[in-house]
Amino acid sequence: MLLQPKQQLGDDDVHVWHALIGEVPALHELDALLLPEELARMRCLHHAKDRDLFLLSRAVMRSVLASYLDCDGCDICLVGDNHGKPMLRPDRHPAELHFNLTHSRGAVALAVSRREVGVDVEDRRRRVEYLALAERFFSPPESEHLRRLPERELPEAFFAIWTLKEAFVKGLGRGIAFPLEAFAFDLDVDRLIAFRPLADFVSRDWHFQQFTLGERHRGAVAVARAAGERVRIELRDWVSAFVPSSHAGGSA
Repeated sequence: MLLQPKQQLGDDDVHVWHALIGEVPALHELDALLLPEELARMRCLHHAKDRDLFLLSRAVMRSVLASYLDCDGCDICLVGDNHGKPMLRPDRHPAELHFNLTHSRGAVALAVSRREVGVDVEDRRRRVEYLALAERFFSPPESEHLRRLPERELPEAFFAIWTLKEAFVKGLGRGIAFPLEAFAFDLDVDRLIAFRPLADFVSRDWHFQQFTLGERHRGAVAVARAAGERVRIELRDWVSAFVPSSHAGGSA
C-alpha cells in the first residue's frame, strides 16, 4: 500500500512530481489505484514496458492528485476540456487545481499548480533525425541554432527545444494543433535564454524551467505567469514521498 501524505499548494507554487520506473518497487501492486476502464486500456497495450509505464503514470497521477484533494486515488474524476486536455471534473472537485502528465521510456512527470501548466519529459539518448525533424516542426531560428552546432551537441540541444515546445503547447491545452513555428526558444547550446513569440496570437505570459531526471531524461515545465508575478517550481520525488520505506529500501 502507498503512503497517503497530505500536500499543500500555494497560489504561486508548481510541484513537478517525478518517478523513474526502475526505482519503483512492487510496481504491479499499483494496479489497485486504477479504474476498470484504465486497467482495460492498459491490458490492450502489446508491450510489457508500455503497460508498466501506463500503470506507473496513472498511479502517480491518481495518488498525487488525491494527496492535494484529500480523497482516495480511485475517487479522482477527470474530464477533457474543449481541446481534450484532461482536467478535474468541476462538480466533483471544486478546488482550482491544474495538472499535466507526461511519460517517456521509463520516466513519468506530473506538474500540479493553481495556474495553467504543461510538462514534458523525453529520453535524450533516443536517436532521431534531429535536423530533419527541426526543419519540419521547429521555428526557423531554432532550426538555424541546431544547424550551427557540432554533431556531438545536437541531441541535448534538440531535446531541450523539443521539451520546451511540448510543455508550452500542453500548458495551452492545444497539443500539436498549435503551430510550433509561431514561437521560438533561444538557447545557449541546450540552456534556455529566452522565450520569443513570433506571432501576435502567442502570449508572452509564460514562465519556463528545464530539469533532468537521472542520466537519460530531460524535461521542461511551462506555467502561465503574467509580468511581475512570482512562481516557485519545485521538483518532488514520488517514490520518496509515497512508497513506504520498507518497499523503497529505506529512502522514504
